[in-house]
Amino acid sequence: MLTESLLNALRLLRLNAPRRRAGLYAGERRSPRRGRSVEFADYRNYTPGDDPRRVDWNIYARLERPYIRLFEDEEDLTVYLLLDDSPSMFWQAEEGDGLAQKWLCAAQLAAALGYVALATGDRVAVETAGGQRFGPRRGVASAALLIAFIERISVESRHRARAGQRLALNAWLKRCARDVRPGLAILISDMLDEDGATEGIGALAGKGLAVNLLHTLCPDELTPALSGDLQLVDVETNGAQDVSLDAGVLAAYHRQLSAWRAQVAAEVQRFGGRYVLVNTSQPLEAILLRDLRREGWLS
Repeated sequence: MLTESLLNALRLLRLNAPRRRAGLYAGERRSPRRGRSVEFADYRNYTPGDDPRRVDWNIYARLERPYIRLFEDEEDLTVYLLLDDSPSMFWQAEEGDGLAQKWLCAAQLAAALGYVALATGDRVAVETAGGQRFGPRRGVASAALLIAFIERISVESRHRARAGQRLALNAWLKRCARDVRPGLAILISDMLDEDGATEGIGALAGKGLAVNLLHTLCPDELTPALSGDLQLVDVETNGAQDVSLDAGVLAAYHRQLSAWRAQVAAEVQRFGGRYVLVNTSQPLEAILLRDLRREGWLS
């Protein structure tokens, strides 16, 4: 799912949260809590996945047991990857046995961003609209489990999508908000829901989450190459619509698309989050190492 060269590049990066948030365990980020300093606080037993740089090797030499140093105001960030696996994420112009380009791009982005977070000591949890969950886990040793989880749900979610099973975005995000703690949420979705996701994003923000959106749209949605008299079928609802497409209609479509994207971005930003449009035909390396770094998501 991720190439070795990309993993090597990702090891040098870290996720940037829009603002500092309180963590649960000792990590590598400054806590927003007042009256604390970067001073030694305590030890705890080493657990698989902990950063070896935090091991006190002098203690290990004396006791032959590894202990992790804890500091008063260094805490971890909890990163929630919310991966939309609704039917529209699996749509492709021509039916085939492989995964749709849009879903494959979204799944790879989730795996890559999760890897970055795990490699820098953050806690990572993944939840899909279909209810599959991973974590929370921390430590780079959990990266293989994360990738295996995403590969597994790619198959399961595709079968469910073909059966037309879906959950409205607002309902899904509200469900996620019931069991979260302050941190960073990265929503990876095409946002194709007639009721939008404002209520769901608001529910997550109300729990102390900064909600960032990777708005994943494929080329057939961004620049449709259609013309003539057609019947379009909504993969989410199975509703059919007869249309006659010419240059004027397509121009109107592009205007509506731009207005909708601007509205979605404004809703995310209203709750303190960040928005990036992802053209899923772009190489994964370009999205991560160029676009997300340029937008300040990664550094």
